Amino acid sequence: MKLENQNIIIVSHEPWGDIWYSKHNWAFELSKKNNVFFINPPSNWKISNLWNFGVTTESYTKTLQIVNYRSILPFTRWEIIYKIDDFTISKMINKWLVKRKITNVIFWTFDPYRFSNPKIFHPSKIIFFRVDKCNVKRINRESMLLKNCSHIIVTSAELIKEIKIKCDYLVLSHGIADEEFESNNSVPYEKDYFLYVGNIDHRLDINLIDKMLREFPNERFLFIGKLFKQDNKLFQAIFYEKKYKNLILHGVEHFKRLKNYIYYSKACLVPMDLEIHGNAVHHHKSLQYLAMGKPVISPIFLDAINKEELLISYKTIDEAIDKINKITGFENKDMISKRINFAKQFTYTKLIIDVENFIFNKVT
Repeated sequence: MKLENQNIIIVSHEPWGDIWYSKHNWAFELSKKNNVFFINPPSNWKISNLWNFGVTTESYTKTLQIVNYRSILPFTRWEIIYKIDDFTISKMINKWLVKRKITNVIFWTFDPYRFSNPKIFHPSKIIFFRVDKCNVKRINRESMLLKNCSHIIVTSAELIKEIKIKCDYLVLSHGIADEEFESNNSVPYEKDYFLYVGNIDHRLDINLIDKMLREFPNERFLFIGKLFKQDNKLFQAIFYEKKYKNLILHGVEHFKRLKNYIYYSKACLVPMDLEIHGNAVHHHKSLQYLAMGKPVISPIFLDAINKEELLISYKTIDEAIDKINKITGFENKDMISKRINFAKQFTYTKLIIDVENFIFNKVT
């Protein structure tokens, strides 16, 4: 069998929109040869949900449907309430699928907190793609899901260490689409800026960012992503009080347009704080940076993307500043070509074949 002409349910804890994470990219890529139903997280609970619930959909493409639903019961710390709601919603969505003759589905979830018993959907395969560590307060829900899985995929071996599994697992890197290697559009900024793409939140190394902005006042630092509020005073001063004039906050940009901004950058930043929960592995944005041949200034992560000879890695803030200062010394045509060729190893076209061989027990 192949991952073609299948009905695939993808469950995401992050909704469909301009911001794309790995689950959005996988849904889009799989929909090129399959029918994909991307189940959004539920909207905030209202009392009217008790009598006004159901499934609604919108089409992103002919083969990619975005599925929305409302929780019947409110979110609560009581697990019994969660289980009742989860069971009821699962039955409701399964009834919706059966009514449309969507059967023999592959259940593919990125969300460890919902649909803990996917057998309700009578799937041919149950895949849990673990891209992050579970919230300790909800670890029981993930444990329930793990008991029901037929296959587990992780983006790093680090994500398999602390969980108990009874099925096979596959370590698979983040991926990149084939079209991410070309850009021909202009952007509303002068070229040669330092670029960060991603959420602007607690996971950033704010002390490093502060020092970068201070040490290089004549360089422009462009941050593209959703800005979140934080209690950290330095974070507020930088991103809300606009402490530095060389910082440009662009806001959210549609994922498929990010490559144009990468193309015109001088170098790309991955200024993550490795002490923060879930920051041990690279983000898929790093592959986008490499696909354009750009130098990537990054801490040392624990996954396949962490090629120190291709990335400009650092262990300390001072080392990061020193390497930014010497950025031109890292650049030559051979290095640019090596970065692009490295990224090409991780195209979704290739990764889908790896998943196909894994879930259908093919010998490679």
